[in-house]
Amino acid sequence: MENRKGMMKLNLAESLRELMGKQMFEKITIKQICDRAGVIRATFYNYFDDKYDCLNWIVYHDLIEKNYDHFMANQVSDHLKDALKTIEENRSFYRTAYNVIGQNSFEDMIRDNLSQFLSQYFNRYRKPDYLNKYENTLLAGYYAETLAFCVRLFVFEKGGCTSVENTERMIYDLMSHSFYDFIKQGA
Repeated sequence: MENRKGMMKLNLAESLRELMGKQMFEKITIKQICDRAGVIRATFYNYFDDKYDCLNWIVYHDLIEKNYDHFMANQVSDHLKDALKTIEENRSFYRTAYNVIGQNSFEDMIRDNLSQFLSQYFNRYRKPDYLNKYENTLLAGYYAETLAFCVRLFVFEKGGCTSVENTERMIYDLMSHSFYDFIKQGA
């Protein structure tokens, strides 16, 4: 039963993803999503509050849920690589989705999902007694901002982020070095 529910949720989300390839998000209706998925409107509301919730679930699914096994095994590199591959496979969708701005902006969805994920990650894997004055939620927010910035660069192929490998390398280079590593001391 649970697998069937997951498949229906994915079916509805994929219907929204396909529709976004043909028209603006703001013009898409719940009825169109349901018609494409072959279900009645009430079914949509069994899984999502509205189309923004559905779009947010796509972000969660693509960036977090699909690669959750890597998280559980503390395989950050594999998780990042797989998430970037998913974005690469759906680049045109992501480019369109970045046009969703305002109160429920797509970029906020990416940042919020990454922040929640990283908060869980720090709760599980953070080194004990390392800069304890900074809470995990603060660290998660800080690094989520960085990753959201890098995802945007990758989606639009800017700043050398034209491939999964280049983007992964840039993320590791930037996140593993301090601001002070990039500047001359005493300048």
